Amino acid sequence: MMKKTLVAMAAVAAVGAYAQSSVSLSGRLSMDVSTWGATGSVTAGNDFTPRTRVADTSSRITFAAREDMGAGSFAGVYCETGFSADTATANGQANTANTSSSEWCSREARLFVGNDVAEIRLGRQNVWWTQGAFNDSGSNKIGTDIASNLFNGAGGLMVTSRGANMIMIQGNKALGSFAGSQIYMGYDTKGHEAAAKAAAPTGTYSGLKINWDNGGNLIAMVDYQSSTSAADANTSTGTANAFDRTATRYSVGYKYAPESIVSLQYWNKSRTDKDAPTTTFTIPGFTTSNSDSASSGTTRNAGSATDSGYIINLNHAVGSNMMAIAQYGRANNVFGANNAELADSGATAYSLGGIYRLSKRTHVYGAIHQIQNGVNAAYGMSGGNYQSGTNSLGSTVNMTALGLQHNF
Repeated sequence: MMKKTLVAMAAVAAVGAYAQSSVSLSGRLSMDVSTWGATGSVTAGNDFTPRTRVADTSSRITFAAREDMGAGSFAGVYCETGFSADTATANGQANTANTSSSEWCSREARLFVGNDVAEIRLGRQNVWWTQGAFNDSGSNKIGTDIASNLFNGAGGLMVTSRGANMIMIQGNKALGSFAGSQIYMGYDTKGHEAAAKAAAPTGTYSGLKINWDNGGNLIAMVDYQSSTSAADANTSTGTANAFDRTATRYSVGYKYAPESIVSLQYWNKSRTDKDAPTTTFTIPGFTTSNSDSASSGTTRNAGSATDSGYIINLNHAVGSNMMAIAQYGRANNVFGANNAELADSGATAYSLGGIYRLSKRTHVYGAIHQIQNGVNAAYGMSGGNYQSGTNSLGSTVNMTALGLQHNF
């Protein structure tokens, strides 16, 4: 009898272990009292006088579920939704839509299955935002920073920072030093309604991330992305974006103390215009006859182009409750068709700030940021909709902030 009871108990325990699951709700609310202004535009009347506002800095709420399926395998879902605590709408400070807070699961939405070696993920997922310790500064610490704004700021050259319609394979802890590496691909089908196109869209993108961290002082990462986008019959209306793109980022960091790191990130991006010529554009610095728009006479970064730049980031822990943060970045001039340089199309920028931890989950922060654009550049504090307007070519963007963040 005792033997049967023990067998029955073991069977119940096995079923229970097989069906173990967890559901979690977490997130962040981050707000600041800040000033933002953009002055020095090359176009008269396009300056923004500095204004004071209460602004959301990338608040989000996350729902996640995971089931242990036994034998080391698991499955689950992840849904991260951004929201604007300043306006309680999908619009940010510039009264324009923030696509990362407009829908349920607006930041990330994925279904996954895997084990300790790797997992397969389906959905809209971060790729360039997964920087980890190389840039654990902006929304995690001081609300925003210049690194992501410079990297993503050259219009039309970025492949994707958060890709939709994606299939991803992520390496897990059994890969040792290479855990966190990724390979992915996606389909650029959103917005290509069949009724509006003469041919089915064939745009795709793909990429990989090689992450290396052996638990020592030195860490490294290489990101590569590429995309293909076929020109279609609706190109001449300006609704298509017929560029092939590539983007590469190299990152290296040195952890010289617990929570303290100095890192360098260098990027190079390019796009190749595949459209048949629709009009001729004269842009300061170079001329190209290939464009994705028929708006004759518009001054814009049209046609094929390349850009590059770098970011230096420092996170320095001061005791257990304080951290100093500094960044310096440079976006180099853009090069267009026939390797012609667009003069003064780069920018320099910096962020200086610090945090003071009130508890494990709550901290206050202060920061100042500046982006100095060349006369043919218009980089801004656009990540998370942090701007109160769209700055023009040549602007110097200044932002100061005193903020509070709570993680739950």
